[in-house]
Amino acid sequence: MTNGTLYIVTCGAPLASRVGDGVRAAREHGWTPYVIPTDAALPWLEGQDLADAPVLTGNRRPGDPRRTPEADAVAVVPTTFNTLNGWANGNANTYPLTVLCAALGSRTPTVAIPFAKSDLAGHPAWLASLAVLRYAGVGICDPHNGSATSLRPLESGTGDQVAGDFRWDWVFTELERMTRNDS
Repeated sequence: MTNGTLYIVTCGAPLASRVGDGVRAAREHGWTPYVIPTDAALPWLEGQDLADAPVLTGNRRPGDPRRTPEADAVAVVPTTFNTLNGWANGNANTYPLTVLCAALGSRTPTVAIPFAKSDLAGHPAWLASLAVLRYAGVGICDPHNGSATSLRPLESGTGDQVAGDFRWDWVFTELERMTRNDS
């Protein structure tokens, strides 16, 4: 079974250390993955086995052809405070944010795994941005347990543990639910 093209957008937080696992899980679920890191995520990708998945950085040059097929789905794992707020506000000032804003505008099924500590998650912009993204149809899953109905911020110093316990199946279960409901 082939599900199509999956963009895996990743931001600079401990969960980015699991992108290689996400690439392999995507393929197991029938997706063709493309990795799109923020600048802050690049150091987290160093040394990971991305199983030859293309890693796309920076905007293409004028006249260059598209580097990817259109996305059939997008997984944002993890999404940080900065990226989530920029995305919800329509700021397309980086390649990953342009990809996310375009996916939102085209109603491409998208799942996001927010990854923010309590102090940032307590900021009013965070809650407002989550509400905007949910309203627009983005599936939001808790990085602790995959819940699509609740979201807990990270306690300071627990990022590596939460990343280690994270299951990529949570992303694919939510994508499957979203694409099944769109049919």
